[in-house]
Amino acid sequence: MEYSFKPLAFAIFLVITLSTLALSFYAARRVRTASHFYTAGGGVKWFVNGVAFAGDYLSAASFLGIAGMIAFSGFDGFMYSIGFLAGWIVALLIIAEPLRKIGKYTFGDALAWRFASRKIRMFAALSALIVSIFYLIPQMVGAGSIIQPLIGLPYEAGVIIVGAVVILIVSTAGMVSTTYVQFIKGFLLLIAAGALTAGVLVVAGMGPVEFIGTILNNPTVAVPGGDMTVPGETFLTPGMKFKNPLDFASLALGLILGTAALPHILIRYFTVPTPADARRSTVVAIIAIGAFYVLTLFLGLGANYFMTVDPTNSNLSAPLLAEFIGGEWFFAVIASIAFATILGTVSGLIIAAAGAIAHDIYTEVLGRGTDEAKALRISKITAITVGVIAIVLGIVSKGQNVAFLVGLAFAIAASANIPALICTLFWKKSTENGIVAGIVTGLCVSIGLILISPTVMGTGAIFPLENPGIVSIPLGFLVTILVSLADRDGKNKAGETISLP
Repeated sequence: MEYSFKPLAFAIFLVITLSTLALSFYAARRVRTASHFYTAGGGVKWFVNGVAFAGDYLSAASFLGIAGMIAFSGFDGFMYSIGFLAGWIVALLIIAEPLRKIGKYTFGDALAWRFASRKIRMFAALSALIVSIFYLIPQMVGAGSIIQPLIGLPYEAGVIIVGAVVILIVSTAGMVSTTYVQFIKGFLLLIAAGALTAGVLVVAGMGPVEFIGTILNNPTVAVPGGDMTVPGETFLTPGMKFKNPLDFASLALGLILGTAALPHILIRYFTVPTPADARRSTVVAIIAIGAFYVLTLFLGLGANYFMTVDPTNSNLSAPLLAEFIGGEWFFAVIASIAFATILGTVSGLIIAAAGAIAHDIYTEVLGRGTDEAKALRISKITAITVGVIAIVLGIVSKGQNVAFLVGLAFAIAASANIPALICTLFWKKSTENGIVAGIVTGLCVSIGLILISPTVMGTGAIFPLENPGIVSIPLGFLVTILVSLADRDGKNKAGETISLP
């Protein structure tokens, strides 16, 4: 499809982007220490943090990718929504309060609570950096995709614009401005999704139950991207995308366990004053995120019902649906909010990556963080560097569905980080070598399986599943346990665990 410059869309986009930058520069006045940069000084109110959680988590994958996945793959696409939401139950019941009790700035800090080990911190930082970069790729792809129809610029220009804006946000004010950006865009995203859903139902002239029933009973539901049609019952039952049940199970496992293992999500628990606040903010996040994911069903089905899709780019289904329902102005608002969504998520990811390098490696492992001002300067330089890397990777990943790419990032996070985190928190027999072995195994196996999967190798794939989680996650746990049990002299300085609330 060809896209042209839209003056109104550009004006709205400019207002939102400049407002975000103005907020960042205003917040920068409060950033004086590394604590302010990484965690906003630990003084964020629980309700604000809960909505910011939603703003951080509801990324390009949620708004652009899932809507497109549902429009193209029906029920199988909606499984991304279910999996993304279910992961927050793990975060609420297992991770939230214990993590706040022991953490400071990063995932590495959480593991270091029990093990006085530079080796663990080094590999924890490496894992956080790799996961953050894998998660950054789909956000940049989403940015490039939305810029094309929004203001008529090439895909590459969109990636560069979002990268430059985020670098300015993070390098000036860190988590302080990122929190406010995520809080505002969390509200905006819920309002946008609600308005778009209402528009779908009004134009269709049906209530929500009747609308879904109409699609379910339709004998000829079109599958975008080809000439095929299927019965509505087929479209809204498993099997459109995941022909192999193991692929479906692997995806679900990665999504459910991956949420509590994402570095940019974990660091938000360090921004509130108390463990109780961490739990309260998680509840707020679940409510906001749950409401949004229910709405994604109508966005995706609406795009399919009205056939407002770009067959070559599933990520544009929601914005094109907005244009169909409300014309250029509605399209401009929805697309601009989607862009703001990407800004908030990318900001959190870059802070997590910067923390892994500057705080964990430079300050703690190398022991060069005695000067607070210098440590803060290193953090900002790192953030700029990671931002540039994200731009490059976003350009070379053009054309991929962002929800699918995020699913891979979740699997890597769950494989490497969850075994280490769970065993550190709750298993007294875990050892330094066991934790390191589990992190390395989870990283190497998950990434290795992706490289030999249909995702990369196509029909010539060695590993048959698109998502590695069903193999790499259990293997991460197994290696952590076996190495810990075999490591009689392993380092376990504290010998204590965290009790579940």
